[in-house]
Amino acid sequence: MALKTESRTCGRGKGSLSVASDHGFTLMEMIVVLAILFVLANLFMPVSHARPKAQRIKCVNNLKNVGLGFRIFATDNDDRFPWQVPATNGGTKEWVSDGTQIWRHWNAVSNELSTPRMLVCPSDDRGEADPKWGTTNTTSISYFIGLNGTGTNAATILGGDRNVTIDGKATLPGRLVLGTNGVVGFSGKMHRDAGNILLADGSVQQVTSARMHEAVRNDFEAAGVLTNTWLMP
Repeated sequence: MALKTESRTCGRGKGSLSVASDHGFTLMEMIVVLAILFVLANLFMPVSHARPKAQRIKCVNNLKNVGLGFRIFATDNDDRFPWQVPATNGGTKEWVSDGTQIWRHWNAVSNELSTPRMLVCPSDDRGEADPKWGTTNTTSISYFIGLNGTGTNAATILGGDRNVTIDGKATLPGRLVLGTNGVVGFSGKMHRDAGNILLADGSVQQVTSARMHEAVRNDFEAAGVLTNTWLMP
């Protein structure tokens, strides 16, 4: 059965206006709908972007606290960090060659850090560490340690986010020996192809994956070496 559309004529003559009773959206209604959608999008988009940014800030603060802890230790030990001091003097030098007990180097500065949870980046899928230092283990740590970091050279790399890549491939836990050939970067695992590095002066740099390799080359120059060893958790 055919549908009929009734029309009403406003006015008379050639200038009269016909209005359909089954009309769709008018231009004004479309503008109102689009305006509402725009407002809603602006309300919810900042929320989706706020969490990664807040996690990045928390991660930076973690590393700053870690850097402060190492600096306090170095001040009390002739500008040497735990891995440069024998265990008899409160250091961890005997465990430098053991890439499976990285947690010992962090435990050495437990007096300067309030909780082991500072060692876990909120963007890391490892979750929170145990609140007691005695039970800290490598799988509860998000940050690597740069063994070439020295208390006398502020530009050397002391640590950073663990999502490090070499030539685009993710690194494994343990001792990582870096040379000048491999391209060092960050994966998208924690901070969307970016990361944070801790320098020996306690400062933290936020770098993209592309700039990470440049930072490592600067570290080689600062330390005056052709290789560097990182302890990866």
